[in-house]
Amino acid sequence: MKGITAIAFGVLLFASCTTDEQRFNREIAEIEDYIATTGLDFTATGTGLYYHVTKEGNLNRVPDSSNVVSFKHIGYLLDSTIFSSGWYASNHVAMPFLVQGFQQGLQALGEGGRGVIVFPSELGYGEKGASTVPSYSPIAFQVELVSYY
Repeated sequence: MKGITAIAFGVLLFASCTTDEQRFNREIAEIEDYIATTGLDFTATGTGLYYHVTKEGNLNRVPDSSNVVSFKHIGYLLDSTIFSSGWYASNHVAMPFLVQGFQQGLQALGEGGRGVIVFPSELGYGEKGASTVPSYSPIAFQVELVSYY
């Protein structure tokens, strides 16, 4: 009986990995379709983050997880529905409180940098979603890293 249980567990584990992998691949395809409509050149990272720099930042000044960052942003779903906006006043947030994709995007831009970042739900709000962000939604941000301390 233990052998059957172990086999069943293994099949279930494999199936869930495949589902997660399929979801990630679907989201990456959605992101790439979205990017194709923008006409902008994006850089892809190994984590699933895509970014386009509109204003070069200082890449010698990049925040890490111990910093508080000051940034401006507009967050939106890939269908252009805005779910968060703070472009006219800088937000001050400790890096660990930001989703991974946003952290990685700020680091890719550097201090003073501005751009567009797009990433899958794995780096965003995942299964839980957030306010008006549905679960498993890839998202995009226009963002500027004003400074950090």
